[in-house]
Amino acid sequence: MIRHLLKLVWNRKRANALIVAEMFFSFLVVFGVLTAAVNVWQGWRQPIGFDWRNVLDVSIRSEERAERRASPEAHAQMMRLIDEVRRMPEVEAAALTLTPPYSFSTAESSVDWHGRQVLYLFDNVTDDFDKAMRVNLLRGRWFSAADDASKDQAVVIDTNLARELFGDKDPIGQKIDEEQRALRIVGVIAPYRKDGETTAPAKMMFQRYASDGSYGIMGSDLLVRVRPGTSPAFEEELAIRMQQVAPKMSFSVRPMDQMRARMTRLRLAPLVILGVLGAFLISMVALGLTGVLWQNVTSRTRELGLRRAMGATGANVNRQVLAEIALLATFALIAGAIVVLQLPILGAFSYVTKSSFTIGFASALATIYALTVLCGLYPSWLASRLQPADALRYE
Repeated sequence: MIRHLLKLVWNRKRANALIVAEMFFSFLVVFGVLTAAVNVWQGWRQPIGFDWRNVLDVSIRSEERAERRASPEAHAQMMRLIDEVRRMPEVEAAALTLTPPYSFSTAESSVDWHGRQVLYLFDNVTDDFDKAMRVNLLRGRWFSAADDASKDQAVVIDTNLARELFGDKDPIGQKIDEEQRALRIVGVIAPYRKDGETTAPAKMMFQRYASDGSYGIMGSDLLVRVRPGTSPAFEEELAIRMQQVAPKMSFSVRPMDQMRARMTRLRLAPLVILGVLGAFLISMVALGLTGVLWQNVTSRTRELGLRRAMGATGANVNRQVLAEIALLATFALIAGAIVVLQLPILGAFSYVTKSSFTIGFASALATIYALTVLCGLYPSWLASRLQPADALRYE
């Protein structure tokens, strides 16, 4: 039976080449959309390592830009500002940060670790950052004022960076040598995805900005965790209070839930656009495929009518047409699978997890098979209704 189907397909190779090409490109589009969607869905279900609820991000701007080390005057003024904010009854915790979550700002660095370059993201924060963002501390401790007496700069890393640097060894107390000051690991937190649910896991390090300003980069954003139920009017009150303390600075207060919503919309927009274009393409392919198969059956009236005259039932003809369509889909999917399976080798899908790739690949295969069978149902039904007399009347 398979040999017979192969002969039928080969004898109509020119007409079938268009069908195979449509299925091939449809498979690539469906695979891309489904893999990206599954990857986002799986990432959305994973913890992000912090709590964005009830957090305000205060962007601080001044004439003096903080370089590697802030001036004593700028540092003292910023510390007074943080102390004043912490004394407000609506505030649970406040901390400076260099690259706040959902801010589209990222700081990246690398370290030469035993002959290989390890890339990681980093942020310079003050001591209460763990309370302001409620990070999940797994081992060790967070920064404290006691670290001012250390000659090393205290850092906290997430489990992804700890695994990359030390494997299964305990990273607490280990040092990472930098050019100016050694970084001493005092704590390990859960994986921290600074830009939220739509981003892939990264390797993260938090470096301490000393409370005396002796080392670290002073951040320009103040994260303020407010108590649940705090009125939105507090945002204006907070900005006014900070302006009174530092009249030469300007302040912009943004709720972090709004920052998260904006980040999510922008990151999901390409996927939504790709999904709409993919759905439009698939619908066009389905209509075209149905028309081509319909024409294919019509042009084979003599052949199918002769088969009915030789004793084949309508169900036999129906199964034959569907089997031919499935065979064409198999050819297209084999070619598509060869192309898709090269992508991980070329590094084109490095941001996609293995499970997302596998689910996307299997779902795309099932979708194309289902699409081709669905498009072939009506033409195969028409073929099953042909009678031997139809072949004699066909011109």
